[in-house]
Amino acid sequence: MNQYSSSEKANILVIDDSPDELRLLSNFLKDQGYYIRQALDGEMALLAIQTILPDLILLETSLPRLNGDELCRLLKNDEKTQAIPLIFFGTLDDVAERIRLFKLGGSDYLLKPYSLEEILVRVEEQLRIKKRWDCLNQKIHQLQEQIKTQKITNTTPQQDSQELELLKNAIAATHNGIVITDASQPHHPLIYVNRGFEEMTGYTSAEIIGRNCRFLQGNDREQEGIEIMRIAIQDQKECCVIVRNYRKNGSLFWNEISISPIFDQQGNLTYFIGVLTDVSERKRADEELERVQSSVRQMNRELYRLNNELHRLANLDGLTGVANRRCFDEYFDQEWNRLIQEQLPLSLIVADIDFFKLFNDTYLHLKGDDCLKTVAQTINSCVHRSTDLVARSGGEEFAILLPNTPIEGAIKVAEMIRKKIHQLQIPHQKSSVSEYVTLSLGVATLIPTENVALTSLMAAADQALYLAKKQGRNCVIASQINNH
Repeated sequence: MNQYSSSEKANILVIDDSPDELRLLSNFLKDQGYYIRQALDGEMALLAIQTILPDLILLETSLPRLNGDELCRLLKNDEKTQAIPLIFFGTLDDVAERIRLFKLGGSDYLLKPYSLEEILVRVEEQLRIKKRWDCLNQKIHQLQEQIKTQKITNTTPQQDSQELELLKNAIAATHNGIVITDASQPHHPLIYVNRGFEEMTGYTSAEIIGRNCRFLQGNDREQEGIEIMRIAIQDQKECCVIVRNYRKNGSLFWNEISISPIFDQQGNLTYFIGVLTDVSERKRADEELERVQSSVRQMNRELYRLNNELHRLANLDGLTGVANRRCFDEYFDQEWNRLIQEQLPLSLIVADIDFFKLFNDTYLHLKGDDCLKTVAQTINSCVHRSTDLVARSGGEEFAILLPNTPIEGAIKVAEMIRKKIHQLQIPHQKSSVSEYVTLSLGVATLIPTENVALTSLMAAADQALYLAKKQGRNCVIASQINNH
């Protein structure tokens, strides 16, 4: 039995492995007057449930040790806990996955990030449904007991009629549809429906007594819920499903159908009792919510794409398509700090197109731009690791950052770049080094430490480039800094 004071609305168990989110949600619901208990994992939750049965469970889908799926199965397979509504919440943005959670026994699903106001509405709705179910289950239990009594005492037809009339009056007040079928006869014909069923479907009891309930689905029989019902009836078990039904006038409505078998004293199946709830409004609300959430997801995806594009444009050189100086500086700083911790080498190659001003003056700026693009993409083709970065650091200057690369590896890359640029055979008649465009490259390597400035690596690479130019250009000069 649930133990909480009359001033508190209900007993709710909140299960989340994030202490901050657990505290936020719990405090919010406490402020609404609910009695709240907390659990950080599935095993703690099971212990709490066994101690005091909650009226409602809020359950994070991904939990350590005993996850949301396993906990839900345990609860739905236990007669004492199977009727407790479960509201899942998590980051599952896949409709098929969420449907799977509903099939496990979930009553509702909230997609993170959620608003506290939305949580409150969903909680109140599930508690209202549970209250109605509790009332109906009590009436069903009374009905079951009275039917069993009829079987045991072998009552007369007159007494049966009087008893059935009493039962009709007892459940006529509910807006839910109540049906009883005779499980001892083929096709389980209806032997009783209440006024709630008549108002819900538009059929009178006289029109449908003796028929099987499947007429409510018409030709719309290819429904998963119908197959679940068929198996449950065949196995003489309880089930609760949502299916599409059709009123007498042909209009569609959504039914949540709960079916319970009734057995006599000898254990023979005698009847099935069905409770039908019109959940069309809830389905429409869910579909509208899903439509809105889908629209929001689409907008978020578009914003994400635009943000990525803006980030890409902010970090790329507009002419050559390789990283710009801003991106290079940020990445250089990031890798420097990382390699301080890991104590691994960082290599830097700086490259300059030989006599590029003369190239521009001779072939004009359009050809100069084409040359820069070709050189940049050729350099980029020479580095293959995702951690390496090629950037345009100035007008005709390029920088190549090679994390976790010793001096020998950096020299090999630099020499490959030099050769590939020369092999392009881009004419440069004003060059005093070659008839084609060439590069001079400086290489420097060190292991970053807290005591060495980042600029020391840049200075060493620039000095090596200066020596390469002084030595006649179209060559690679390397410098390894001994910082130990």
